[in-house]
Amino acid sequence: MKFPILSIALSAILFFPLGLTTDDSDSESQHYSQCRCLPTDPCWPKPSEWASFNASVSGSLIAVKPVASPCHDPAFDQAACENAKTNYKLSVWRGSFPGGYQQINFETSAVKNETCYIDTPRSSPCGQGNVPVYAVAATSPAQIQKAVDFAREKNLRLVIKNSGHDYLGRSAGRGSLQIWTHNMNNIEFSGNFTPESCKWKKGEEAVTIGAGVQLKPLYSALAAKGKTAVVGLANTVGAAGGFIQGGGHSPLGPWKGMASDNAYQFTVVTADGKHVTANECQNSDLFWALRGGGGGTFGVVTSVTIRTFPDTIMLAASLNATIPDRNQFYSFTADFHAFLPKFSDAGGSGYYYIFHETNSIIIGGFFAGQSNPNATEALFAPLVQKAREYTNSQVQWSQLPPFPASVGIDTILNGTDVTGGLSLLSSRLISRKFLESADGPGRLSEVFKTIGPNQNTVFIGHVVAGGQVARNKGTIDSALNPSWRKALVHLVFARGWETSTSFQEQAIIARNMTDVEAPVLAALEPDMGAYINEADLNERHWQKVFWGENYDKLLRIKARWDKEELFMCKPCIGSENWDAESICRK
Repeated sequence: MKFPILSIALSAILFFPLGLTTDDSDSESQHYSQCRCLPTDPCWPKPSEWASFNASVSGSLIAVKPVASPCHDPAFDQAACENAKTNYKLSVWRGSFPGGYQQINFETSAVKNETCYIDTPRSSPCGQGNVPVYAVAATSPAQIQKAVDFAREKNLRLVIKNSGHDYLGRSAGRGSLQIWTHNMNNIEFSGNFTPESCKWKKGEEAVTIGAGVQLKPLYSALAAKGKTAVVGLANTVGAAGGFIQGGGHSPLGPWKGMASDNAYQFTVVTADGKHVTANECQNSDLFWALRGGGGGTFGVVTSVTIRTFPDTIMLAASLNATIPDRNQFYSFTADFHAFLPKFSDAGGSGYYYIFHETNSIIIGGFFAGQSNPNATEALFAPLVQKAREYTNSQVQWSQLPPFPASVGIDTILNGTDVTGGLSLLSSRLISRKFLESADGPGRLSEVFKTIGPNQNTVFIGHVVAGGQVARNKGTIDSALNPSWRKALVHLVFARGWETSTSFQEQAIIARNMTDVEAPVLAALEPDMGAYINEADLNERHWQKVFWGENYDKLLRIKARWDKEELFMCKPCIGSENWDAESICRK
């Protein structure tokens, strides 16, 4: 998802850890068996143990600090601070540090009342917050195995991070050891790939991607080979990480399915420190779980092999409309959503933004495998005409000449995404059936009118389902939320605040979104659920909402591969057994 709307780990505000340390030795022993060891605990590894561990991973252990720390005493550094201020909102810069997260909310801790903001005075405290204490800058699976073994043996909170592009903050963790996969950037193409132990299968076109590969360099590599693949649309998304492990939507999804539908094989370091291969022929239950079960949960993925396709021609079109009369504007949003099934049938995908403040909608459409702009113009003509019929409307329609998909998307990703803000997300999947119903688009438009006035809401629609995503129902068996097979739109809205907003005020914003606003949208289709990677981490019924009927099977697979629950995050498989910080068992 490419837009400056970011989420926050507010779970620590709403639900505090249950494990407490007392002076009683039995209670203390029980505490450490129930909770991960933190830097303030006697069980935290001694400096000599950290030094020995560092030697075992070839000196790749890093003491991690928040990226704004050079702007605060006692670590103030004028040059480093100016560099941080210049780049603070740039996603690629943030992703280049183990302590940099795309959402700065996850660098803070409500439990410890710790922040480290770039715009506060030099003398203000720079707290560690939820930024991990140490990171292993891994360049090999062997180093990851050492890190997993050390965390397991020392009872440490363990997190996994590439770029920190995670709207639920699963790669952050107070007092944790981080496995930083950012430097595992191998990209290897094959014209005859066969999954390991699947000798009976015909070889296929594929690319194997290291755990640190991000989308911009991947698209560039694909374009250079004249190929394309189903991956996302943001510079700092890690192609092998939580993106594909959560399902992975893409503008090419309606053409070829979800990203996880196109995975051939994963290599994974599991909780016992083994480096295993998962595909349909071996460790098939793990393979099933890694395709939709969520990142940071079943192990540390070191690589994924995905299907590639010969690069295809693509069309792109845009429609921007501003309609001054608010009732007419929301009438047009209903017109637009009623149009989407026809748009999907024509092979369309894309994104749209609905701005309550300006009564504007921006629509960007893609048509993979299509080269006739006249057909696209004819498809949009009735919708464009409707927009022009509204009073004093301003309408702009345009389209680009046909272009190769990977080259075009690579160009779109030229530069860096703006990030580094404070906000949280809520989302829902909207079904094709609902949009085809007589009253569905109108009811959705009423939800926009109801929620819109708060913070002048911007609604972001992702038309990334339907087409092959829907047709893969019954063909692809994976942990992906079954609602994706019925969906046409993934709809997101956000709530934000400033660095001056207290944790108590943030909690009010969070609760209002979770318990008041989001249910209005969810009530349209109570059984449709949401996309785990771009959602409200405080979702009340998250097991059903994010995984539906697949959750029980995911729990069983989690118990087999990680019975001690070394890999834990919120909201992740089995996290109902842990506190909001994934530090103490309940």
